[in-house]
Amino acid sequence: MPTNNAARTRLLAVLGLLVVPWTVLLSGGHVTLIMPWGLVDPVAFYVTLLPEYLSATGSGPPPFLSAWPLGGAIYVLAVGSVTLEVFDRGDPRVTAGLLVLVGVTQLTVAWGFFRRGSYVVVPLGTLVAWTLVWWFYWPDLRGVVAPAR
Repeated sequence: MPTNNAARTRLLAVLGLLVVPWTVLLSGGHVTLIMPWGLVDPVAFYVTLLPEYLSATGSGPPPFLSAWPLGGAIYVLAVGSVTLEVFDRGDPRVTAGLLVLVGVTQLTVAWGFFRRGSYVVVPLGTLVAWTLVWWFYWPDLRGVVAPAR
């Protein structure tokens, strides 16, 4: 039986990352949303799931775009970690670290598109993941970042 109400709130917040575009791409008036689970074209209402995209790329995506599925895998670990917190079995510092890494992977994706020059890129997933870390996990991380003397 779940016992930790604060952890349940954190779990819901972390699960919210499933519906937030991790990277928003604007190019030539066209918008593409990179979600943790696939690509969304909001104008044509078309979805390409991540496994479908990866199989369609043949030899694999460009190197910077490989950070996208890596971020998805790390996100799955973060969901598992925060779920363990609900049952008082997890360590919030682990969840926080995983969310920081999710943000880094999506910043890598955003930077890769930005360097191509024809995109306006918004790394929304990075901003949301790092905001979750700050909002929910900063007290747990404060001791790691700035140990007491």
